[in-house]
Amino acid sequence: MKKLLLIGSNAINAHLKNYFELVRDSFDEVLVVSNHPVDFAPHKQISFSLKNPFKVKKAIKALQGIILEFNPSVIHVHQANSYAFISAKANTFNIPMVLTAWGSDVLLLPKKSFVHRWMVRQGLSKADIITADSYQMKKVIETLCPGSEVVVANFGVAIDLSIPLVAIREQIYYSNRMHEPLYRIQDILKGFKDSLSTMDGHLILAGKGGETEHLRAYSLEHKIDDRISWVGFVTKTQNMNHYLASKFFISIPKSDGTSISLLEAMAYGCIPILSDIPSNKEWVEDGVNGIIKGNDESISEALKRGMALNAETVQQSNREIIKKRATKEANASLFKEIYDRIFASELHAKR
Repeated sequence: MKKLLLIGSNAINAHLKNYFELVRDSFDEVLVVSNHPVDFAPHKQISFSLKNPFKVKKAIKALQGIILEFNPSVIHVHQANSYAFISAKANTFNIPMVLTAWGSDVLLLPKKSFVHRWMVRQGLSKADIITADSYQMKKVIETLCPGSEVVVANFGVAIDLSIPLVAIREQIYYSNRMHEPLYRIQDILKGFKDSLSTMDGHLILAGKGGETEHLRAYSLEHKIDDRISWVGFVTKTQNMNHYLASKFFISIPKSDGTSISLLEAMAYGCIPILSDIPSNKEWVEDGVNGIIKGNDESISEALKRGMALNAETVQQSNREIIKKRATKEANASLFKEIYDRIFASELHAKR
């Protein structure tokens, strides 16, 4: 039997569930191990916190017991942080391990301290194959862990490409990133406020997070709350409808891998307004199929440049990019190739 032990965080977003749905047909049995209960697959729950050394040892021992009992064909860990570290320590059985980096785990975490860098490298070094969703991440991983095999693949986007796109849309701006410092939502609010002095518009803010209350207070203080729809966490259908209704998609994180939200926005016809980071440039060429906001450029200025783009041309170009590089089918085949190598015992032969 082909058995997958899928390990990762299920605390905030749906990434782990999306990945499970992407690869479930490649296995006879899948067991998920996470920090929170899951409702989409059989699962075990343990803590992956590193705050208490005694609890870390307990977690490693618990995961060893799960591995021994389940006897997986492959262990696939998501995020090169404490999840990869504890999984690497627990995998004393030489079971092939795949590690998928999500972004900040390799782009930001190693910069926090020498200890964080050591922890990330420990997880990376124990993986037989590492996957990254951008070439920027691939380069960083190869620097952190020279000699590692890194495959570029993302989770793909579940999109309906048969839906016709409307080029002429209302002046609606859409943001659905988490309300955390990394995503600079307050900068989006300020840019939206500034843009209202020269152009009309309405901002739809999805998602929630630790900064939500502060952001609401900011919008009230600057008298723009009546121009904002705070929609919170949205369903897949609601998210799609927001993309289809919006002229612009705004995402300006300080650091990121390939954003699934960006790929969805491109597929559904939004003009992307993005931060100047390498992963965004792998999908959008400034002034051609979206806007890469310069570090010294305001969001309101970026929006003005976006207004000058031909929406229909941008939509056609972005749909073609998504068809070729970002569908679930295209990326599922990449992960299947990785697993097929393991099933064929290529990795076992290396040991």
